Amino acid sequence: MKKGKMIILSGSSGTGKTTISHFLLSIFPELKFSVSCTTRSMRNKEKNGIDYYFISTNTFISKIKKHQFIEWEEVYPKLFYGTLRNEIFKIWKSNQHILLDVDVKGGINLKKQYPNNSLSIFLMVDSIQILKKRLFIRNSGRYFNENQINIRLKRVKEENNYAKLFDVVLLNIDLVQTKNKVVQIVSNFITNKN
Repeated sequence: MKKGKMIILSGSSGTGKTTISHFLLSIFPELKFSVSCTTRSMRNKEKNGIDYYFISTNTFISKIKKHQFIEWEEVYPKLFYGTLRNEIFKIWKSNQHILLDVDVKGGINLKKQYPNNSLSIFLMVDSIQILKKRLFIRNSGRYFNENQINIRLKRVKEENNYAKLFDVVLLNIDLVQTKNKVVQIVSNFITNKN
């Protein structure tokens, strides 16, 4: 099968991955979003099969045993995320490039598997305080409590240590500037014939 290209967006919770993903999809019609599986609950406005495949932990573990994931991770205790092999191949079969919004270790794993036709982008913010504020504003108590937010914030330092393993690191301070930079980077990567 002819492989297209793969854009991998990673970063800690609250760094803007979903916002940047949606923006890239609106700019590049040749990009197709790879829908990941998760065991977490569906949030407001999310749709099964569009934002994620929302599945039970038992179903997720069954897919692990059947080697159906190209990468997967228990990102938080009892909270799994993973990318299905058939999702990747389906997109390439349709002659499109893949856009993934994955956790940091998942991004590294995908880059190792597809070193020549992938671009890995690590998004970060310049302080834990900004990240904490974003998470509180975004969630307003609807999705997880302060303890769960603190669990996410503890992971940030560990995740930021992996930034050097990505092709590009973008500091997302000003969203408009970040969008402009990421469009230029992705455009150069997609149009490059190598």
